[in-house]
Amino acid sequence: MKIIYGICSWGLGHATRSLPIIRKLIQEDNELTIISNCRSLQLLRKELGENLEYIDIPDYPMLLSENSRQFMAKSIIYWPKFIARLHYGLGKLTKILEHKKYDRIISDGRYEIYNRKIPSFFISHQMRIMNPLRISMFETGSEIFNMFFFKRYAGVIVPDYKQDNLSGDLSHNLKKIDENKIHYVGVLSDFKKRKLSKDIDYLISISGPEPQRTVLENKLLSQIDQLKGNIVITLGKTEEKEKLNQENIKTYSFLSKEKREEYLNRAKLVISRSGYSTIMDLAVTGTKALMTPTPGQIEQEYLGQYHNKKNTFYTVDQNKIDLKTDVEKAKKTTGIKQECDVNKTVKNIVNIIYST
Repeated sequence: MKIIYGICSWGLGHATRSLPIIRKLIQEDNELTIISNCRSLQLLRKELGENLEYIDIPDYPMLLSENSRQFMAKSIIYWPKFIARLHYGLGKLTKILEHKKYDRIISDGRYEIYNRKIPSFFISHQMRIMNPLRISMFETGSEIFNMFFFKRYAGVIVPDYKQDNLSGDLSHNLKKIDENKIHYVGVLSDFKKRKLSKDIDYLISISGPEPQRTVLENKLLSQIDQLKGNIVITLGKTEEKEKLNQENIKTYSFLSKEKREEYLNRAKLVISRSGYSTIMDLAVTGTKALMTPTPGQIEQEYLGQYHNKKNTFYTVDQNKIDLKTDVEKAKKTTGIKQECDVNKTVKNIVNIIYST
C-alpha cells in the first residue's frame, strides 16, 4: 500500500514514537511518504534514510502560557491561528493527493492530515485538552471539539492501556467521547528493555520547543557540578555535533536510536521533560525519572502532577529545580512497574490500519 504518515513537530516525541510503526510498515513492503517539520523531520531523515519521500509542511503552533490568566487570553488569539494553519495544511495535502494515489493516511497528532475518501487514522493520547484551572466546561468542550474532528477518521488510536493507564484524564474518564469507540493499543516507544549494567548515574535529556529548550539547558548545565557520578547529556539538537565533554560528563547534541536506547537502559535516573512520549519510553525500560514540564505546556504539567501523585516519577517546576535536592527525591519513586510490550502495540496498530 501507498501510505502518507503525518507527524506533529512539537518537540521530538511524536517522531520517535512513530518510528516503530513506520519501520514495521516499511518492513511489510508499504510505500511511505512522511510529512513533518523542523527537527522532527530532520530526526526522521536521520533514522529512516533517504529512500522515503519527505514533505515539509509546518503544523499549527503550540499554545504556551506563563500562567492561567495568560492561557485564557492567548486561547482567544490562538484558535483563529490554529484553524487558519489547519486549512493551510489541508490544502497542501489536497494538492499532494491530486498528483498521486494513496491507500491509507496516518496522522500522529496532526488534525489536518486526513482525507474523507481515503481511510485515515489519528494517533493521539490527548482525547481531552486540559486547561490550567481544570475548568470542566472547557475540558468538556475540548472533547466535543475532538468528536467533531474524529468523524473525519476511520479510527482513533490511543497509545495507552485502558486500565493501569499512563495518561490519566488526558484519555480516560471521558464524558463525551465513547471510550469503546477508540482503540487503546498499549504503550508505544522506539525503545526496548535491555539487561545492561546501570553505570550511568544521570541521563539528562533536554528537549522541547524553543525558547524553553534552551532555558532548561542553561538551567541544568549551571547546576551540573552539584551531581556526582557518570553523567550523559543529550541536547535534542539534530543540527549540531557532540561537545562539552569532561571527565565524568559526556554531552551529545543528538544520539542515534541505538545509542538512546542503550543509554536509557544504562541510566539509574533520567532527568527530562514530562512529555507523554518520554513517559512511555521510561515505562518500557523501567527507569526512574526527575521531570520538569515545559512551562505553559498544560499537558506536560498535568502529566507531571499525575505521576507525582502516583509516585511513579518526581516532578518539579523548571524555575524551581534544584538538582542536588530533587534527584534524591526522584530516586525514592517507584518508576512504572508494569510490563510494556511495544511489539504487541505495533501489531495492534498495523492490524487496525490494514483491516479498515
